[in-house]
Amino acid sequence: MRKFGMAVVLMLGLLVPIHAHAAEQTDWLLKGSADELDAIAQEIGPFTQQFRQAPLGQISLTQEDIALIRQQYPNVELYPNHTYEVAAATEAPAPPSQITYPKRFSLINTTPDVIAPYTGKGVKVGVLDSGIDTTHSKLNVKGGFCALPKAECAAGTIPYADDLGHGTHVAGILAAQKASNGTLGVAPGIDLYAIKSINQYDSGTTADIIAGVEWAINNKIDILNMSITTNRNDLALKLMLEKAYAKGMILIAASGNEEFGDNKDSVQYPAKYPTVIAVTAVANNKERFLEASMGPEVELAAPGVEIFSTYPRALDDDGKKDGYYDLSGTSMAAPHVSGIAALLKERFPDMTNIRMRSILANAAEDLGTKGRDRQFGYGLVRYPAKVEEIPMMTQYTQKGKVIFELSNADKTTVRQLKIEGREIPEQSPGKWETYLLSGTYHGKYAIMTKAGRQIQEDIILKIDGTNYKDVSGLKWYAPQIAYLADKQMIYGFNDNTFRPDKKITRAEAVAIMGRAAGLNGEKRQTKFRDVSPNSFASGYVQSALETGLLSGFPDGTFRPNQAVSRGEMALLLQKAFKLQADTSLKSPFKDMTPNVASYDAALALTQAGVTKGYPDGTFRPQETMTRATYSVFLANAENPALFK
Repeated sequence: MRKFGMAVVLMLGLLVPIHAHAAEQTDWLLKGSADELDAIAQEIGPFTQQFRQAPLGQISLTQEDIALIRQQYPNVELYPNHTYEVAAATEAPAPPSQITYPKRFSLINTTPDVIAPYTGKGVKVGVLDSGIDTTHSKLNVKGGFCALPKAECAAGTIPYADDLGHGTHVAGILAAQKASNGTLGVAPGIDLYAIKSINQYDSGTTADIIAGVEWAINNKIDILNMSITTNRNDLALKLMLEKAYAKGMILIAASGNEEFGDNKDSVQYPAKYPTVIAVTAVANNKERFLEASMGPEVELAAPGVEIFSTYPRALDDDGKKDGYYDLSGTSMAAPHVSGIAALLKERFPDMTNIRMRSILANAAEDLGTKGRDRQFGYGLVRYPAKVEEIPMMTQYTQKGKVIFELSNADKTTVRQLKIEGREIPEQSPGKWETYLLSGTYHGKYAIMTKAGRQIQEDIILKIDGTNYKDVSGLKWYAPQIAYLADKQMIYGFNDNTFRPDKKITRAEAVAIMGRAAGLNGEKRQTKFRDVSPNSFASGYVQSALETGLLSGFPDGTFRPNQAVSRGEMALLLQKAFKLQADTSLKSPFKDMTPNVASYDAALALTQAGVTKGYPDGTFRPQETMTRATYSVFLANAENPALFK
């Protein structure tokens, strides 16, 4: 028999009785603004607790309360407060003690001679679990926190002590000091913190888990190890983990032990979330632990079968009472990855969580199908003695401008970067540039190394740049507007709107184009009788006339308030950016013939990549333009490589 160290499992049932009476209360987590939560507290009653890192509050509600909130506060989201527990286990024999360090260390390249002089010193690692036995002679617990209600914390003076056993076993794999029986943690020099979110009865709620994650954020934990799983998408937990990841925390979780021989995608949450490194388990022969969950989210594999580690002596029931136990499961695999991450964090203290994931993926030993697969992810985690040749992505943000640089790009054959599903053109090998309006964006980059390894990483961008309340950063024209705004070529209105669907006038079009072309925009007298010297566009109109970019109408007017047509825009941009058309090539537009005034201009814009026209093969030269479409054409013409 062997003892299973199963990941903490979320019960399928909510804390809502099937036949609840109207007056009965159940526990919920509400997501809303501070004003909304305050109003609810005044109307219904106080919150059990509120979280600062995420807009969440825990509260007990009746069915009438829930109905009232959904009616009066439609923007407030209600999340059930799920219950977590640790699965039962059976015993297994302990391994022999003659080795000087765990045999599995050779598999993951963490033998003391390889990792020296690094031990994880100074790196703050939190074990979010059932607590840690602070009296164990081989565990140095720096501090901790009990996220549970006071009555469910450990008895005695240390509320985050382990009264279940699971957390102590995980902590020993990660950070145990060397013992005569051969046990040793991967990173024994770390600052180890116990975050107790599971009680002695194998139970903890969503609120307990997110309270633990928030404590980790507030206490600047570098790496958070989570051996907890659920098959449900726990949105409150997802939100708090996103906050932690945005702060730079490295999040590592067990993928789960839910594979039952049907080869279905079974990775559990929170490992399933893109902010978290999902870890599966393998035996010393590198074969997958049979119960280990599989799926595309699996990122790394690590030893997780019959792992001998620390255990509370009071709970040690293997007949020896020596404070050590043998467990199996993805719970045991996750701290191996956390330990290697701690070694790298000590070695490279300024390394971001995004870079860390890239290094770990590159250094992994490929198992199973070549490249990343649903059984082993990138492969068996290994401590990389050398990292100088590993491609790593770095991002630099200046207001709305974002630059991405991939180090060692010459070691790759394929490179791709997408932000919110939109592919960003590569400006040069390993360098990308884009512009974004204010907001939070999600992206992904993918590379193929010359060694044949496929690497994919998620990116979170927080942009504090130009903001227009009527333009979402996800609109197809938003990057071009952000670009022009950053270059101060285009402006919004005093009410902080851009009015993207508003028809753009000839005066506006010339002024914006004039800024892009570097024309003199000083207000002055023009040759057009309908353009006042005091007009915002007078200087640009006169400069455009003097440089031959426009000529006006035969009656001596410019008609500044008339909407610009697509044909006029094409003529203006062709002259401003000196775009030449290859007239030997046939026009792709079925509604454009050589006798149309803007024929050559439309052809030049198309050949330069400024526009492709409409899907039906037309250009529609007489159609008027909006501020959004004009922004796209101008930005594409001004910097075609950026928006190709």
